[in-house]
Amino acid sequence: MKVKMTLRDVFYISYAVPAARLNPIIPDVLPLATLDDDMAFISIVALQSTKVRLSLLPFLHFKYYQLNIRTYVNDPVSGEHAVYFLRSGVTSRFISLVTRTTGIPWQYIDLVTEVNTKNETNFYLALGKWEEDFSINAQSLLDNFTALPFFDNRESAVNFLIRPLIGFVGDSRRLGRFTIQHPEVEPKTYTLTKLAFPLFTHLGAVDELGNPHSVFFLPTADFEIHLPPTGIK
Repeated sequence: MKVKMTLRDVFYISYAVPAARLNPIIPDVLPLATLDDDMAFISIVALQSTKVRLSLLPFLHFKYYQLNIRTYVNDPVSGEHAVYFLRSGVTSRFISLVTRTTGIPWQYIDLVTEVNTKNETNFYLALGKWEEDFSINAQSLLDNFTALPFFDNRESAVNFLIRPLIGFVGDSRRLGRFTIQHPEVEPKTYTLTKLAFPLFTHLGAVDELGNPHSVFFLPTADFEIHLPPTGIK
């Protein structure tokens, strides 16, 4: 089954942390993707999924908001760069139910976003509840890439943090692998002004939420996901 969608207002907040903080919360079979030998990354990704259509139900279209907590790994099957979803939530009860039946543990959450990209006061705002209340506030920067630790250029940072084409969901008992297709993207650079996210804080990987490694904003992108996930032992 193929799931096609157009993502809008995709917001990435990424943190560089010692790999030792993430190893205990990912399945042993997934090696963390590290830079400078021992630094790994964990990201919060908020987005709106629109025009969602399943190949098995081509006449039905869905729309919902989604929030992911993810880290980056090396695919044990191909050796390629991949993403592991630690937690994922969606605002559609139906989509949450359907994905759970295919081995993707998406929770039902509350989330709304407000985005302004039409004048000099560009901003991003997300509010919701995922076990506890959370909020994200950010403002845009001039669309010039600022040098970031661990990456040589803008393209390498975007490839690592945004463009993995292999995904993993589940845990050590039931781990699934799926593939993703999407075009190359050119995100804009933002700065985080406020983040309150207790669920993310409880993971214990990040000390200071107000000091992310990078913040990117992608206005729109077309994605295709191949499901159901195949089991990984």
